[in-house]
Amino acid sequence: MSKSKKKKSQPSPGAAFINAGKKKDSSFNFSEFIESRNFYYILLAIVVLVISNVRWRLVGMPLERDEGEYAYFGHLILKGIPPYSEAYNMKLPGIYYMYALIMAIFGETYRGIHIGLLIMNAGSMLLLFSALKKFFNPMTGILTAALYGLMAITFNVLGFAAHATHFAVFYVALGLFFFSIYEEKQTTLFAFLAGAMFGMAFLMKQQAVYFILFGGILFVVFGLLNKPIQWMKLIGKTAIFSAGVFVPYILVVLLMLASGTFDKFWFWTVQYASKYASDVPWSAGKELLGMTFSPIWDEFKWIWILSIAGAVIVLLPSFSIKQKVLAIFFAVFAALATTPGFYFRQHYFIVVLPAAALLASIAIDYVGRWISGKINIKLIGVLLPLLVFIFFYNDVTSKSKFYYSTTDPVGICKWRYSTNPFVESVEIAKYIKANSSDTDKIAVLGSEPQIAFYANRRSATGHIYTYGLMEIHEYNLKMQEEMISEIEKNKPLFLVFCNVPFSWLTKEKSPKRIFEWYNKYASENYNVVGLVDIPDQGPSSYYWNADAQRNPKYQNNVWIFRRKDKAAAVGK
Repeated sequence: MSKSKKKKSQPSPGAAFINAGKKKDSSFNFSEFIESRNFYYILLAIVVLVISNVRWRLVGMPLERDEGEYAYFGHLILKGIPPYSEAYNMKLPGIYYMYALIMAIFGETYRGIHIGLLIMNAGSMLLLFSALKKFFNPMTGILTAALYGLMAITFNVLGFAAHATHFAVFYVALGLFFFSIYEEKQTTLFAFLAGAMFGMAFLMKQQAVYFILFGGILFVVFGLLNKPIQWMKLIGKTAIFSAGVFVPYILVVLLMLASGTFDKFWFWTVQYASKYASDVPWSAGKELLGMTFSPIWDEFKWIWILSIAGAVIVLLPSFSIKQKVLAIFFAVFAALATTPGFYFRQHYFIVVLPAAALLASIAIDYVGRWISGKINIKLIGVLLPLLVFIFFYNDVTSKSKFYYSTTDPVGICKWRYSTNPFVESVEIAKYIKANSSDTDKIAVLGSEPQIAFYANRRSATGHIYTYGLMEIHEYNLKMQEEMISEIEKNKPLFLVFCNVPFSWLTKEKSPKRIFEWYNKYASENYNVVGLVDIPDQGPSSYYWNADAQRNPKYQNNVWIFRRKDKAAAVGK
């Protein structure tokens, strides 16, 4: 940026660091170095590497069922099969296409998926720094990136899994990044890109609609604060931003229309999703909130406390109105993004972490600068925030060293998910794949889509999740009948029945038609060829072929059946 331009436009709060550190002579000046862009880029690289090192230890963790769903949809997409044609769920397809992209680059394995998550998480950290150093200052940007990276990998938000919330945060960070450039350049392109990225966040996770509202408020308020107000320009740029928000969804609708799957898309993502979002009353939601958020609070309590302090500190006169608006509205709408349906699942809180990290960073940076000003030692303003982060990192990781320093990600998965058959799905899929051809289909009765993904076999039914069949809404019995009809029509070679309560979440008033049908259909058309017996603790027992003809020891188990009219040798 030229000197003449600097005189004409007021620099952003963090812009001063860009030209800081230019040496007057060839000698090394440490005080100048810590204000230079290279210093903060080095810090950023260190932080990203530290967080990525922890993530790298976890890339070998088997997929849980949400990841299995995304992976199976992504697998179909890579085969040219559009979403909602052979697999159904209420999520918008953005997450499925992201999985397809990751698997196209890193391979269709759980390791490849988690490497993709590692890189995307690093990208979110870089984008948060790049945006927030302009709105606040480089130290606030570094601390936000570092604290978000730390909190987003923690055990109690299920940070190890490639949930859609991670992807939503990535696009929110990208939206903030483009908006920060728009603030400097005021160009139509970056107004559109900022809106488009908030729109992409919505495609990753419907709850991210609150970030669209946040982005819109940010765009309009910042425009009104730029003096003098150019009304026609502001209206035009706001329209461009809004167009950017809607373009991703419009493209998805056009794609669904072109692929002939619009009816299924609309039913699952709008009609059924609206029933799902209203299924839990606030009384139950409040109890669930307390149950899920309490361990998250405990895991990084001091960061939450500093976030609360930051919400107060940012209101002080030393912060600009734009900074106040960004920090407070970011926190409010991020918190709202966890509330739809009052489900409050652990990974839902990932979307609130960047805002919490920003508020905590504001508090830490403010205290550091205040102390350095009082004792007139500039270095304190840099060292104190860094020492605080090191304290937080050690505090969080020392509580669960078995997790953060693991050499056994499979063991971590089994320990965390107990009787959920996520580790077992790998072995079940190996057996199915070894005893079937590429053209054979399978059906999984239960919410374990990762089995079809691992086996590289097409599902005989689009109902790869059975939760919707058990929920209390007007479509549940229709869904059960549809699943039954699809299985009977496609005659899958293997039928897998998951006798695991968490795979169904059956309610007292759930229709039982699917179970009545299964008992008769399986006995008439299939032979038992596999049994996985799952204890509450410890490794599961696997029995194949003749060994599978037994009664299970434990309450939770998975049965594998092979169709009787498919004469073929069955080997382990």
